[in-house]
Amino acid sequence: MNSAERFVPPPEQFLDGRWRVPRFTHRDAEALVRLGIIPEDASTELLNGLIVLKDRAATGEDPFVIGKDHSKAVERLSDLRIRINDSRRHVRSQQPVVCSETLVPEPDFAVIRGTLDDYTDIPTAADAFSVVEVADASYERDAGEKLAGYAQAGIQQYVIVNLRNRTAEVYTNPDPAARAYRQSSTIGANEDLAVRVGENEVLSLPLREVLP
Repeated sequence: MNSAERFVPPPEQFLDGRWRVPRFTHRDAEALVRLGIIPEDASTELLNGLIVLKDRAATGEDPFVIGKDHSKAVERLSDLRIRINDSRRHVRSQQPVVCSETLVPEPDFAVIRGTLDDYTDIPTAADAFSVVEVADASYERDAGEKLAGYAQAGIQQYVIVNLRNRTAEVYTNPDPAARAYRQSSTIGANEDLAVRVGENEVLSLPLREVLP
């Protein structure tokens, strides 16, 4: 059984408010992987206690197929590691970040403090200088529950590379209690994107270098 067959939309009756859907912690999810109940691959992530399939598709296309533009943008972001990695920070691509016991998203790109060898467990939100999601079909999720989750976890900078309109939305100054960011801006394709790579340090690059 493939991932698409394992994870299907819930029956309509689960959405009427009378049913209670169990929510998992990230330790629960790890146990389910060990038991072979969910696949040990990069196709799922834990959002608000629910194990969901990642949405990396192009708008209007098969949700189980990774969009070509999404792949290109993620690869171009990943290439920034040669400009970022040093003894103080490193890049992780499509790897988990623990935001809470029930929220472990796998951002398309993250700048994490320290080196890869400094970690024996999954980095937490406090370890992240910034996280980036590449959004097409996933835009509503990335700008909705993920934005709220990253803000609640205190992620200092959250960037959505919006493939639909070729912009980047930059969110800063999180308000954990409100699950929102106090400041936001939109960067055009011909403008520079400043990615937070340290406490008081950014890497600026033309957004067009990331866009496919």
